[in-house]
Amino acid sequence: MRILMRLRVHGVLAGFIVGGCSAGSSAPPGATHEPPATIQNPRTEADLSRITLTAEAVKRLGIETVAVTSDTTAATRTLGGEVVVPEGRSVVVTAPVAGTLTGEAGPRAGARVRRGDRLMTIALLASAERDQPIEAQRAVTSAEAEELAARQRLQRLEQLLKDGAASMRSVEEARAQHQVTLAALTAARDRLTGVSRNPVGEQGELIVSAPFDGIVQRVSAVPGQTVAASANLLEIAQVDTLWVRVAVYVGDVTAIDQTRAVTVTRLRETEAPRRATPAIAPLRGDPSSASVELYYALPQGQTPLHPGERVLVELPLKSTEKGLVVPEAAVLYDIHGATWVYEDLGANTYARRRIEIARHAGDRAVVTRGVTEGVKLVTTGAAELFGTEFGAGH
Repeated sequence: MRILMRLRVHGVLAGFIVGGCSAGSSAPPGATHEPPATIQNPRTEADLSRITLTAEAVKRLGIETVAVTSDTTAATRTLGGEVVVPEGRSVVVTAPVAGTLTGEAGPRAGARVRRGDRLMTIALLASAERDQPIEAQRAVTSAEAEELAARQRLQRLEQLLKDGAASMRSVEEARAQHQVTLAALTAARDRLTGVSRNPVGEQGELIVSAPFDGIVQRVSAVPGQTVAASANLLEIAQVDTLWVRVAVYVGDVTAIDQTRAVTVTRLRETEAPRRATPAIAPLRGDPSSASVELYYALPQGQTPLHPGERVLVELPLKSTEKGLVVPEAAVLYDIHGATWVYEDLGANTYARRRIEIARHAGDRAVVTRGVTEGVKLVTTGAAELFGTEFGAGH
């Protein structure tokens, strides 16, 4: 009971204290509140650092400027695209003969191989197939001996014909026989070359080599496995140059200029967009989505693209639009993907400006914000100025 009474007394006293504090802290009408934080010397992007170079530094960097102009450029439309391996650049390597895969494991999926590299080794099942290289070499040696004998006989008969001791008919027959032996020798050498493309080891095993430079996309067989002739072993794809496939609605195809290059941008890209040129590709479409497919060749850059990757593709249209244009060489990209240029203020002084790009038109970019017409921007030497401002050029 005493404990309960003490709690009630303390509760009443606490209520009086809180009420008194609240009443005392209330500000009178018309009083101004002091802000919780104060910023001194605020700076906007217009007040970013300026770089002043000496005349010698300007000459050494070879700085060149171009004025911002208002021009008519091709309108664009941005669609989603997919990176794919070009047609004919993905090859499935098969077993040339029936046999058992031996030796160490071949290259793993994702490994880069070069033309002629050993991929797998097959122990042949049939002895006749195992002896093919030996028989091909024996045929070449025999054909070389027959050709030598026929050539020497022809030379003797031609000399006898000059001496009047041989007839023209015998010389013609010897010449024809020499041509026959030459044809047999050529065929034997061609057969040996064909067999040597997949060389045979000391134990009669057949070595399967890479047909070209590329990346191993898929492995379908492992050592110890017996495979039939023409069985799939692995798949190799050339990825030095990829294709970008873009599905376009059939009603918009006629509005797209399919003879011009496109601009490809990766999702959340932090580097300059890439240019892709029209590729000669099969004519394909999708009736369920009423679309046709356009293909563009895209060389690999410093950051490689992967087959199946989704990208943004800026397609040029046949119509045109007017706007402020700057050279692509003047545009810089920071690590966050923001776009910047350096304005020439005169007297070897340069200031960095943020710009907003609406679209790309060939080697020019259409700008909607950040610069005005007539402003001079640095093209050659812009990257060096960027590095100087952030310490890389010191």
